[in-house]
Amino acid sequence: MGISVRVDDKLLDFFKRPLMCIIAGADETGRPSAGRGVGFHLLDDRETLDIIFSAWQWPRLASSVLLTGKIAATFVSPSDYVSFQLKGFAAMRATEAHDLECADRFMKAATDELASLGVPQRLIGPWLTAREARVARLKISEIYIQTPGPLAGMLAGARSQ
Repeated sequence: MGISVRVDDKLLDFFKRPLMCIIAGADETGRPSAGRGVGFHLLDDRETLDIIFSAWQWPRLASSVLLTGKIAATFVSPSDYVSFQLKGFAAMRATEAHDLECADRFMKAATDELASLGVPQRLIGPWLTAREARVARLKISEIYIQTPGPLAGMLAGARSQ
């Protein structure tokens, strides 16, 4: 499975902010699939991230994870566009009650943040649903800075030379 990467304190603090999440995968032919994450939970090892998404809204995403075992998840702070992408190997796991509670908290925080930035509530609702919630467990192998600017695309923790 390769080497796993541990989330540092800076990224841990970032994860406490209201965020949006895009998950991307591909099937065995390389055909991409993507979806919006509606919650996540970093496990105690800080190397594993459970990401919740709607299989109703993004039906190809779960099958892509099952077929290839790879995903990338990009987390964005809507207020300032600070962004990080986490890549690695993933597996689907059963959805539990605490996942739905986590999704509810994530969706409320994202909705409140977007509304505070002037996005009309009627536009936000269709973006965020936990209908037929599924959980992809990501074993993190790479973390990239995706914030627009000179560091975009660099490995987190790496320095330019």
